[in-house]
Amino acid sequence: EVAHRKFDGFIITGAPLETMDYEAVTYWDEITRIFEWSRSNVHSTFSICWGAMAALYHFHGVPKRALEKKAFGVFPHLNRKPSSPYLAGYSDEVNICVSRWADIARADIPADSGLDVLLESQEAGLCLLSETDGNRLHLLNHVEYDSTTLAEEYFRDVEAGKPIEVPRNYFPENNPALPPLNRWRSHAFLLFGNWLNQVYQTTPFDLSKIGERASAG
Repeated sequence: EVAHRKFDGFIITGAPLETMDYEAVTYWDEITRIFEWSRSNVHSTFSICWGAMAALYHFHGVPKRALEKKAFGVFPHLNRKPSSPYLAGYSDEVNICVSRWADIARADIPADSGLDVLLESQEAGLCLLSETDGNRLHLLNHVEYDSTTLAEEYFRDVEAGKPIEVPRNYFPENNPALPPLNRWRSHAFLLFGNWLNQVYQTTPFDLSKIGERASAG
C-alpha cells in the first residue's frame, strides 16, 4: 500500500528468530524486498535486534553466530565514537539491556563495508553500528526496553520450565524479588532523539529526491 511512497525515516524491529537461519524464516523473501525498497524509498533506516542482524547480513553478508547460552542482562558498553552525531550527549560508558541467543563478531565485518562501530561491550560484544552509505543505523541490543522487560522474560521462562539464568547486573543484589532499577532510559531517549534530529537535518526537502544517490550508484 505504501510501496510507491518515500519516507524520511523507517524502523525495522526485531523478532525472536536468532537461532534460525535467515533463509528459513517464512517471510525472509518479503523482508529482503523491503530492504531493497528502502534503498530508493527511505532516507534513513533504523534496524533493531534481529532486524539489525538481518540488515547486516543482507547488505553486507555479515553472519550471525549462535551463542552457547543466552546473553541476558544489563551490560556496560563503551562509546567507541563520541564524535558520531548519533551519540551526541552520550557518556563514555553506558548501560544497555541485552537479550539474545546470537551475536555479530567484529571480525566478520568486511573492511570495505563502511560500517562504524559506535557502541560495544567487552562482555556482550557489538551493540550499535552506523553506515554513511545508505544512512543506516543498526542496534543489536535494547535501549528501548521498559524497566521490567527483562524481568518479564525471566519469569516467563522460569514458569515455562525453561533453563534460564538470572539476568546479569539487573536485579538489585541479583535478587529477582527486588524491583529492577532502570539505568538506560536516558540514553534511549538520547539515541532516538539524535537519530530523529539527523533525519530532520539531512532529509531532502523534496522527498522525491530520496534514493537518487542509490539509483545513480
